[in-house]
Amino acid sequence: MKLPEQIKRIEVFYDGRCGMCCSFHEWINRQPRAFGVAFIPYQSTDAEKVFPGIGTLDPAREMIVRTDANDVYRGAEAWVLCLHSCANHQTAARKLAGPGLLPVAIHACRVLAANRHALSKVFFRGKDKKVREELHHMEEAECHEGFCVTNTKSWY
Repeated sequence: MKLPEQIKRIEVFYDGRCGMCCSFHEWINRQPRAFGVAFIPYQSTDAEKVFPGIGTLDPAREMIVRTDANDVYRGAEAWVLCLHSCANHQTAARKLAGPGLLPVAIHACRVLAANRHALSKVFFRGKDKKVREELHHMEEAECHEGFCVTNTKSWY
């Protein structure tokens, strides 16, 4: 994997209903930044507005990252690019992007993605509960003739 040399911003499309995914999002947000990162739950209506056709990439299966140059990364490569966005973890990201460790990262990400909901229940139970409560308290969509309007600002 070749990490982009000139990057100003990435958009990360993740599962906003997964405690593990939300915890990863929060961890990345606490890190000193090398470049901008916008996190967008793929379930939000903003996801399709920001990235038309995102649904065709099956974002429920694995995390998707799009760069400011419109390059798309999925799964392990997306995860490595998120790590690369952290100023203090760029060296680790470069090592994980290399031919020796990228296959390990791919395998680990596939296992984690396939089992994220079960792992989330075990390790991120509190986060899952908070996500469920937040979803429960979101205002209901106003629907007229098959079109619904929601307040998506509460998603991120």
